[in-house]
Amino acid sequence: MTKPSASGALAIFLSSTIGDYEDFRREVQEVLLRKVECACFLSEDWIGGYDATVERCQERVRQSGGFILLMGYWYGSIPPGKGKSITHLEFEWALERWKGDQFPKMAVLKPKPGEKADDELKALADRLLPNMREERDLHAVRLAKFYAQVDGKHTEWRTIRTFKDVHDLREYALVIGRDWRGYTPLAVAQGKVGTETAEPQSLLREDQLGRLGRGVQHEAIKKIFSGLAAHPDVPAVAILVNGNKDEGQRAFVAYVQGSLLKNHHPKRKIGRLPPGSGTVQALVAWVAGTLGLANASGVDTPEALAERVVEELKHQQLFFGIDRLKADYASGIPAFQQFFWEPFWTRLKTLRSQQHIVNRLVAIVTDYSGDASNWADAAVDAKPGVPRDFSKLIAIPRLDDIEESDLYEWFDELEVPDSPLGHRKDLAQRALRDEESGEFDGTPLHVFERLKGERLWPEGDES
Repeated sequence: MTKPSASGALAIFLSSTIGDYEDFRREVQEVLLRKVECACFLSEDWIGGYDATVERCQERVRQSGGFILLMGYWYGSIPPGKGKSITHLEFEWALERWKGDQFPKMAVLKPKPGEKADDELKALADRLLPNMREERDLHAVRLAKFYAQVDGKHTEWRTIRTFKDVHDLREYALVIGRDWRGYTPLAVAQGKVGTETAEPQSLLREDQLGRLGRGVQHEAIKKIFSGLAAHPDVPAVAILVNGNKDEGQRAFVAYVQGSLLKNHHPKRKIGRLPPGSGTVQALVAWVAGTLGLANASGVDTPEALAERVVEELKHQQLFFGIDRLKADYASGIPAFQQFFWEPFWTRLKTLRSQQHIVNRLVAIVTDYSGDASNWADAAVDAKPGVPRDFSKLIAIPRLDDIEESDLYEWFDELEVPDSPLGHRKDLAQRALRDEESGEFDGTPLHVFERLKGERLWPEGDES
């Protein structure tokens, strides 16, 4: 008789600094979710997003079934009243969580010196480091103490693995996840698990969640892009995605990037500006790095950035996305439009027309305040018949809470069967009900978290 595969999703806590490791974290999450049925919910996706408290983070570590630490060259932010960074604290909480365990489900990975990932993480960390020499020295001391503790005698049970690049990291994560889930050659040989380790259909991708209840917003962006045919001189367009803090902005942008922007480059996730990005020069440097522009070290003005961007537009369409701009950039969206986007756009328009280039650049900026007064005169609404000044941001309809009808439309799009009879209705009700209070709650991030634990399709079916 065939033995069943290991059942139940193993929840893995992925610990790392976010400003430098953001793209790497998404890659690890994706391979764990899709390949080994390991739930890996990143802190930036939790209910409340980046507002999660230290206590909530500690509870997540304690409740997790596995812990992976990614170490680099940025020590991380230190919570008020604490003497260590949140990443350092997470590691200590994990040590306590598996204290005395003969085979603790903990793993530590870091970039291999001199390889691609090492160079990338050093460069990203350098942008996060403070400018003052004394503060940099203090940061180095804190990071060295953290490394010493991880390498110390109480962690002899775990070899620290090194990875060359993101593909190497994904492979390590895959091996770790399968090992913790019991999918080892020895386990199969002993008949403890079956050989089938099919990807679970209940664990949803971010872009799939991002399309839930977002037809109006997606259609608005689609019309903006198609309408550019009437404005061949427009070199770039900036879309403003807005709503309250838990409206799933990041997931929606992932959906847009995978659909309307699938032919744009580079294929990087939407990112946050690092601490200290309150100047135009820092913003320009971040955008240049995100776009992967060659020889961008001397680019420090929007106009200079436009000169490098136009060279790339000769070969391909470009995209970059900034998450939580208002939270990370001084003076928020008005300053972004006035001091960065307008001069960049104006210069790019001139250069592109002179060289008869067809390709354009698309930027997406998110706002989590839900307050249109924050935009002042920096954005215009994406409404039919409204004249558009593309040197400003184009604000699409705000993201709102999810309704029951949104779920039924989404089930149709994903071809979720209504079998057994009433399956869809049961799913919708569980997705929209708070377990503790039993009350309706259509807050997108809350709904997303509930859906991640559901099996939408019967065993063996494909979405």
